[in-house]
Amino acid sequence: MSNEISVDFLETSADRGARKKTMLIAVFFACFVGVLATLGAAASYRAASNGTSVFAEFGRLPGIAEIRQFANTEGPMGANAFGKTPDDRINILFLGVGGENHDGGKLTDTIILSSYDTKENKFAMLSIPRDLAYPIGNSQFRKINTVHAIYEVSNPGEGAEKTAEAFSKLLAVRIDHVVRVDFDGFSKFIDALGGIDVNIERGFTDNSYPTDNHKYQTISFEKGPAHLDGNMALKYVRSRHGTNGEGSDFARSRRQQIVIYAIRDKLLSMGTLANPKKLSELYGVVSDNLQSDLSAWDMIALAPEASKLDKNQITMRVLTDAPDGELVPANVNGAYMLFPRKPDWSEIRAIATNPFITKEQEKQELQPQTEVVLEIKNGTNYEGYAFRVSQQMKNLGYQVPDIGNAKHRGYERSIIYDLTGGALPEELVRLKKLIDADISSATPRDIADSDERSITTEDMATETLTSPKTQFLVILGESSLGLIQPYATPSQ
Repeated sequence: MSNEISVDFLETSADRGARKKTMLIAVFFACFVGVLATLGAAASYRAASNGTSVFAEFGRLPGIAEIRQFANTEGPMGANAFGKTPDDRINILFLGVGGENHDGGKLTDTIILSSYDTKENKFAMLSIPRDLAYPIGNSQFRKINTVHAIYEVSNPGEGAEKTAEAFSKLLAVRIDHVVRVDFDGFSKFIDALGGIDVNIERGFTDNSYPTDNHKYQTISFEKGPAHLDGNMALKYVRSRHGTNGEGSDFARSRRQQIVIYAIRDKLLSMGTLANPKKLSELYGVVSDNLQSDLSAWDMIALAPEASKLDKNQITMRVLTDAPDGELVPANVNGAYMLFPRKPDWSEIRAIATNPFITKEQEKQELQPQTEVVLEIKNGTNYEGYAFRVSQQMKNLGYQVPDIGNAKHRGYERSIIYDLTGGALPEELVRLKKLIDADISSATPRDIADSDERSITTEDMATETLTSPKTQFLVILGESSLGLIQPYATPSQ
């Protein structure tokens, strides 16, 4: 890329200030941990005796009810002030960076937008690949993993919050909070937890895993249940050159989600809450290696809610360049980048707005609920476009007996002509959404001495319908390019 990024790894005044703040509250936290550990042990004992959860018994301990009532008020420090949103949803952006001891330490190696539906008690994670093209204006782009580095250099100590603001605009979704952690903090945090338990979906070997001295080492993971310490967990989520289909950033994003889920399980376990040593170690890791706008009250308010989540209510999604994915690869000035399949970002924004729907559920919603016969004509300057779209539509369950070229080319918007007389309104709406098209009010007319019909388009061209069974005529325009590779070469 022409715009090079310079990242300063030297200590800043913001770093020194952060350590001073940590020292000032260290004494307070030591007392707090002792009290919390004692209460946690008492709650654990009561939970075991009554067959309830630790969080439920914790809230019933003498004095805690009054604290919870204060935390649940509508004031600026109240949990309701934190958790209450217009749509009953809390969006938190997680950023993972290398840190001071790694090359490009301020670049985001991990970007995950998580969403918690407080009303339906659902949780979703959307992983965003670091090679996604981030628009900077004038038809120029840079990789999205550089955004945080740029903001952290220009606004020391505020990079995470500035990045959240930028991503909020890009994805057209509100981001309520942001959490940034570096590699060392990630590894130490898991060690402080006593390790995590994961189920490795696919075993793999990576012969090119980087070492601290700029060399490479070989790492391997076997399929099945595994207990990972901080070092191995970091290798598991960072590996980029694994065999067995684990060599892509998309596979790595999936592993990152699995590890986050495992951390959640360990954090909410009875042993963590009642162990003062673990609580102290976890606090030390957080204070030294984490940047966030979440307050202690916020975390207290979130913890009981997180314990209520059912595994079946957690959705994990990864933006990919798979045949049915949302992204397509491209080369920009020699740099590998990923672009939205729909250039207007509408598809990705729709997922960010509602990440609780799985890929399978999303596909089911796009499938016709009854027999639908389409005739597709190419109104663009992209050769073979009608054929490629017809294959996509057939895969979804549509019948496409005939395709061809429109009389005129260069359509900006796709157009749907309803030949059913309004008999299939739900299918028309589904089709309109799927191909991002306008709906024409033109009606077909019979061709004399023939079984064929024709449509007079809005530009006064006559389009002949070759199949008597056709229910919808689709003339493809530029607006539907997201259905296939949008960066194909146009015809001459």
